[in-house]
Amino acid sequence: MLTHQRRFLPSTSALAAFDSVAKLGSFSAAANELNLTQGAISRQISLLEDQLGVKLFDRNNRGVELTSIGRDYAKGIGDALATIRTLSLEAMAKAEDTHLRLAILPTFGTRWLMPRIPDFLQKHPSIIIDFATRIGQFDFESSGLDAAIHIGEPNWPGTDCQFLMQEMVVPVCSPAFCAIIPCRGRKNASMPLFDMASRPRAWEHWFASWHSQRPAAACASNNSQTWSRPALPASALHWCRPS
Repeated sequence: MLTHQRRFLPSTSALAAFDSVAKLGSFSAAANELNLTQGAISRQISLLEDQLGVKLFDRNNRGVELTSIGRDYAKGIGDALATIRTLSLEAMAKAEDTHLRLAILPTFGTRWLMPRIPDFLQKHPSIIIDFATRIGQFDFESSGLDAAIHIGEPNWPGTDCQFLMQEMVVPVCSPAFCAIIPCRGRKNASMPLFDMASRPRAWEHWFASWHSQRPAAACASNNSQTWSRPALPASALHWCRPS
């Protein structure tokens, strides 16, 4: 029974050779990709065809072409090898404790962090980072996340927080809106206001910088042009992880 099962489990060397020839269309190109001789590639393909009992390639003067069976086989084998590579990397990462599951803020992540990730991974190729978007505090244990980039005060219960950088927040509105209703200082108190869930006290800080209080009413305004005076630093970014 075991011998019968092994027939359907070709060696990864033979499968890698087949996958490379199927993608590149020649034994010589596959040999260069896998750093093997052309003869070694040819032997791996022959062994695979003998093991399966089917013809996977047609050999001709122009090179090699997949048979109909070979084309179907190539589709599945390519996906299977990709899965094996992914699982192998994940296993290695877990063994070496180099897998980081990080919660990030949407705008900070896309505009500041992501452009810097390629350079970081080039310098630290063994590290695997998974990103998840989170706003506000959450339960690390149930989420499966290791750390978070947190906006606000370092007051996350059960975590160690390290200061990363200060943030400067400014009010904005559309140029058309500001052309109709000039945006100047305390006068902004009577205008529509848009709150952000990640910065609930931003307007409070801004009006405090004008020695004023935020009005009770608030609604949305468009974003494009900065107002006349920047806000006081409303918050800071912290690196937080379970303590």
